[in-house]
Amino acid sequence: MLKSYVLLAIRNIKRQPLYTLLNVMGLTVGIIATLFILLFITEETRYENFHQKADRIHRISSDITEQDNHFRWAVTQVPLARQVREDYPEVESAVRFMPMDRPRLRYKDQSFYAEDAYYADSTLFEVFTFELINGQEETALDQPHSILLNESLAKKMFGKEDPIGKVIKLEDEVQDYQITGVFKDIPNHSHLIPDALFSINTVPYFMQPEPDSWGGFQLYTYVLLREGANAAAFERKLQNIIDRHVAVIFDQFNVQIKYETIALQDIHLLSDFDSEPKPTGQLSFLYIFGIVALLMLALASINYMNLSTARATRRATEVGIRKVLGSQRGQLILQFLSESVLFTLISLLLSYCLIPILLPFFNSAFDLQLSSQLLFSPTVLGGIFAILVLVGVLGGSYPAFFLSAFPPITVLKGTLSKSGNQQLRKALVAIQFAITIFMLIGTGIIYDQMSYLRNKDLGFAKENVMTMQLPFPPEDRAKYPILKEKLLQNPRFVNVATSNNELGKGVGKSLMNVETKDGSMEQYGVDFYEIDSDFFSTMKVPIAMGRDFSSELSTDSMQSVLVNESMVKRMGWEDPIGKRVQLRPIDSLPFLRVVGVVENFHQKSLYEPIGALMFYPAQNLSIVHARIQPRNTQEVAEIIDYARNSWEELYPNSPFDYNFVDASFMELYEADRIRAKIFTLFSLLMIFVASLGLLGLASFIAQQRTKEVGIRKILGANTKDIVFLLTKSFVLLVVIAAIPAFVLAWYFMNSWLGTFAYHTDMNYWLFALAFFIVVVLTVLTTGFHALRASKGNPVDSLRYE
Repeated sequence: MLKSYVLLAIRNIKRQPLYTLLNVMGLTVGIIATLFILLFITEETRYENFHQKADRIHRISSDITEQDNHFRWAVTQVPLARQVREDYPEVESAVRFMPMDRPRLRYKDQSFYAEDAYYADSTLFEVFTFELINGQEETALDQPHSILLNESLAKKMFGKEDPIGKVIKLEDEVQDYQITGVFKDIPNHSHLIPDALFSINTVPYFMQPEPDSWGGFQLYTYVLLREGANAAAFERKLQNIIDRHVAVIFDQFNVQIKYETIALQDIHLLSDFDSEPKPTGQLSFLYIFGIVALLMLALASINYMNLSTARATRRATEVGIRKVLGSQRGQLILQFLSESVLFTLISLLLSYCLIPILLPFFNSAFDLQLSSQLLFSPTVLGGIFAILVLVGVLGGSYPAFFLSAFPPITVLKGTLSKSGNQQLRKALVAIQFAITIFMLIGTGIIYDQMSYLRNKDLGFAKENVMTMQLPFPPEDRAKYPILKEKLLQNPRFVNVATSNNELGKGVGKSLMNVETKDGSMEQYGVDFYEIDSDFFSTMKVPIAMGRDFSSELSTDSMQSVLVNESMVKRMGWEDPIGKRVQLRPIDSLPFLRVVGVVENFHQKSLYEPIGALMFYPAQNLSIVHARIQPRNTQEVAEIIDYARNSWEELYPNSPFDYNFVDASFMELYEADRIRAKIFTLFSLLMIFVASLGLLGLASFIAQQRTKEVGIRKILGANTKDIVFLLTKSFVLLVVIAAIPAFVLAWYFMNSWLGTFAYHTDMNYWLFALAFFIVVVLTVLTTGFHALRASKGNPVDSLRYE
């Protein structure tokens, strides 16, 4: 019997090729889009699963509360890992990672950057699964001045040579480092992807810390809990370490410290700590994309239901005859469900064949690294089963029950055409319109915010500023004045300055004595930024009060600081000029005086408000900021070549590397940009799927009303009247659908904009534009068939009457 159902379904599919094409195209596009989203969700949710003990690994992070500030850091103090091993039997092992600032490795006469490098404990292999290609886990990081390279960096540095035992140098040290192992490249689905690992034994401070080392937060601490250990109970026990070692340092400064644990596999999607090794994801976006996937399937299912019920009159005679000949309703339901499932299976097979072909383009367009192997992951296979049920069974259920319910006598009398559940079809079309309007508004607002991020005044002139990182050795950084002079010899270089960090990459924090508004000295945690006297003029940051640093005043380097307006507000200073600061809360240290206030500018991303910031003058800093004045794109290339030549004259053994400040700032929103592009793609696909369904439905409705159109033409109706008659009901549905779409879009997009400390206002013109686009699309789609119907000869439509 099942075979006969399938054969009959195939026969019906062949009989109506246009209907089949519309359904298969709509389902295939919807399923491909859904599978792409499932691949993305699977990639985001499988972070760290390659570590064999991932379910037992937790990171300890720091929650810090000052008298007027609160922040959370992913890093902890140096002695913590050793202390938890000693104090808590549920800790099987612990390992620390101390980040390094993009070290330059030198082998013979060549230098190579390690983009992500860390000092690490030799217990690394007890906790994490870092698979060694060469070397022994037991001894790889056991000795000082040993280093591990990942496979890619090893090949880049040594080609086919065996790197084990090779000696390299760090550019900032004279000490040799011996390569003791090469590990496989860490998969991209990890928050910790080192290129190089240095033995932490190399730094005595890390191995034998002083008692006051509980005051500094500088490395990541991971613990491996024993089987069955309770992570929440372990976190509560950490208070004992705070009471014994940490509070004695911080209580005197009115600073409260709390430790929090977070499961390794939760870090990527759930962490909201500062100083993460790499940008994290957002669980909320996975929910959003999951909803988008369901909406895509809903649109595809609605198309099938609408087209099937619209075709009801064409299949009414078939149903009537089969019922007269003895077919039961259950058999008819199975027949129509088998057609629906067959449509879905065809679309699934097409999707599975097309995804490996389309995936490279998808990855390239959105800067992703999704693998087609994920198509066979449990999540995706479960999604495919869900698609089969949702689209094939549920999507086909209403047409099946609707078609099988036709009374034979009514059908064979030819009166069925006057009945039918038009209200349900209208409701389904309205849902399609609502989804489409919602997606269009969401896409517009997301791009509006991305444009806002690109164009917002950051408080400094970010355009046309080139940055370079100086080599670390003091003798190389001492050459900076020569580099500056060489650059300024080119008239296209307007100004050059240095700082200790790139704009947008955060700043340091230190506990300081700061004069309050009543003249007393109190301890505050203060963000500080080291700069030279040319920094503010180079970055075009206005001085709001007082003066800038001056290279002509030798006292500035030892006695002066500047602050921003947020610092003035934080301290409640009415007259900030002359206020005293001690860079450490030690009474014997000399006072520095505030000599100027700069207007607020964004040192971090627009997710965060502008914080209180202090600027300290310093020399031999690492980051060069060079403002250029190009007249065209060709001149930019020439300026870069000039900078490269100047660099290579001074630093022949250090590779020239540069960036632009505006590009660096946009990197802070790269994840948002990618999500916006994905959201836009699926919005367009939704419009396409909805249009296919609308096109088919309009065609059937125009055919159903052929006689009505003929009669109206005989009675004098013109083409415009006929087109208006056949399209007005669809336009009315757009108006009805717009109301819930507007409400939902306003609510959800307001919530999303609220995640930014600085964001664009809700642009209500986008609501009107989305409505207009859907109306135009509806008129064009339905109007095409209405125009065809209006051009027909009424004699032909009424001849058989």
